Amino acid sequence: MVLVLRLLLTVTLYLFLGMAFYLLWRDLQRGEGERRGAPSAYLQWGESPPMRLRPVTAIGRARDNTIVLDDPFVSAHHALVLWRDGCWWVEDLESHNGTYLNDERLEHPAKLHSGDRLRMGESVLRFWES
Repeated sequence: MVLVLRLLLTVTLYLFLGMAFYLLWRDLQRGEGERRGAPSAYLQWGESPPMRLRPVTAIGRARDNTIVLDDPFVSAHHALVLWRDGCWWVEDLESHNGTYLNDERLEHPAKLHSGDRLRMGESVLRFWES
């Protein structure tokens, strides 16, 4: 009887681990598809060269951001630009001075379109897709 219970427990454990690995693999594959599906998009700040966006692009004053803005009015972690649901989105990270999309303060995540202007502090970035 103990042997049967051990075998049953072993089979249950292997089924659980197999299902967990399958779900992880599926999520990783889904993430790869989203990254590959993101079209090229850029932000340009002043006269600097355009910066190509990643599927998740962090913007702020801290050095661990994807795009670092040397602006005293920009928060350490100010905003995110994300590829989600087939569109580029911008989201304010509860920054002190706010993020502005075409001169309107962001209250919620908003879709980006080519030619849009993002203002963070005294920095203005222009967004476009290619």
